[in-house]
Amino acid sequence: MRSRNRKVKKQGARLGSVGNYAERVSCGRCVGYGSCAGLLLLAFLLMNPVAGNEAQALEEGDYDDQIVATADSGVTISFTPSSGSASLTPTTSDGASAKINVSANVKIASTGGYTIYLGGKNAALTGEKTGEVISAMSGSKTFANLDTNTWGYVVAEGSSVSDGATYSALPQGQGVSLESRNGNQTNIDKTYAISFATKIGNNKPADVYSNQVTLSVTSTPWQITQLSNINEMQSMTTKICEGSAIGDTKQLKDTRDGKYYWVSKLADGKCWMTQNLDLDLSTSIALTPTTSDVSSNWTPEYSTAMSVTSSTLLADNVGQRSWSLGDYYIKTPNGTTSCGTGRSSLANCTAYFTALTTPTSANGDVNAHYAAGSYYQWNTATAGTGGTITGGEAVSSICPKGWRLPTSSSTGEFQALIAKYSATTTNTLVSAPLYFVRGGMVWRDSYLFSHAGNNGYYWSSSPDANGADAYTFFFSDTSNISPSTSNHRYFGFSVRCIAR
Repeated sequence: MRSRNRKVKKQGARLGSVGNYAERVSCGRCVGYGSCAGLLLLAFLLMNPVAGNEAQALEEGDYDDQIVATADSGVTISFTPSSGSASLTPTTSDGASAKINVSANVKIASTGGYTIYLGGKNAALTGEKTGEVISAMSGSKTFANLDTNTWGYVVAEGSSVSDGATYSALPQGQGVSLESRNGNQTNIDKTYAISFATKIGNNKPADVYSNQVTLSVTSTPWQITQLSNINEMQSMTTKICEGSAIGDTKQLKDTRDGKYYWVSKLADGKCWMTQNLDLDLSTSIALTPTTSDVSSNWTPEYSTAMSVTSSTLLADNVGQRSWSLGDYYIKTPNGTTSCGTGRSSLANCTAYFTALTTPTSANGDVNAHYAAGSYYQWNTATAGTGGTITGGEAVSSICPKGWRLPTSSSTGEFQALIAKYSATTTNTLVSAPLYFVRGGMVWRDSYLFSHAGNNGYYWSSSPDANGADAYTFFFSDTSNISPSTSNHRYFGFSVRCIAR
């Protein structure tokens, strides 16, 4: 916490028989730390005609604005008015009273919980020249019944303090809590009416009796605990998925290319993409740990091809090919008629697929669940970590950061998901909330792009022990479902990601 104070300047303005109550306040704009405070410099200027001493006036601008702390939550503290005065002319030992009302505004953009405090630097008002003090009041008193040579405060939420309000001693240090709330909240806007009052007898010498008053806010970071709290794929964490309810659904942006994907927490307790990945790869753009499911930068050997031709096919088990075969979604998710074999793209299958671009905004289009997405060889889907491994799981993938490929061993995640939905027919797989797509596959030789409209193939992270194959989730027709089928790693299959 830091602040700037300039020494109060004195000038020889004679106030005669009129004393002033004046204060100088400040505002703070806070971003970056966990607390924020606005400092209000408070001074009573007393002219005591009995004592006959000359009071000193405050020069405009003598107190710099105080910016004393910052907070992640975007806290703004301001006071109105920025200065004020009231007459204070004690002619008897009983004294005279004065007060001024200040409006304090606190705004918090977002928070996981906050507390607003009001406190004073010292218990008493202290004369700057003489060291004489005006003590903090004892108990509670209305303005009309203040004890002589005491001061206090009263605060009320809203625009004003009632005439019958009772004043009391302002706590020192952090002070009194005006409000404290827990849990995620946004756009907090609080206004408080604060009144400071004093009664001073003529036995006190003329002086500037001052104190410092701080209005402060402590704010905890916004707690991202649910799927509904995030907007990007890369913001997903284990805790967010755990904190979400079964059925929670949202469209999230992949920051790598701006495309949006439907994601849901499904009945197996996991958060899944319920839409096929549609990431185009480039030999000039590396996937990095900042945005992708990789531990170090990875650049594919081949850029994504826009059609399947003999020149884009590789029989190599560690090939790194991928294909984007057009922006289409399947018209009849539960259809069982294949587009056939030897196709070069989805443009050859418009009897079964219709145009739909993967959205670049959260547009709520449910048809995006059925977008075909892109097709990847296994070594591409695993971001080069699949290779010829024969056990364990591939450690990386082309999924966004915070996501990975599902497992497909005998007790893998594809199996668990299908079991939770008691999927004995393919209609369950292609319907809400799973939305798997009969997107077909990329084969080698004359088969090229094939079986779109009837078959669905999805890579897992699980290798086959033979080193040439890897496990996939496969389904076709009306009841052919295999959550763990071994297939050649050089095939081009679809990808769905699961939250880490």
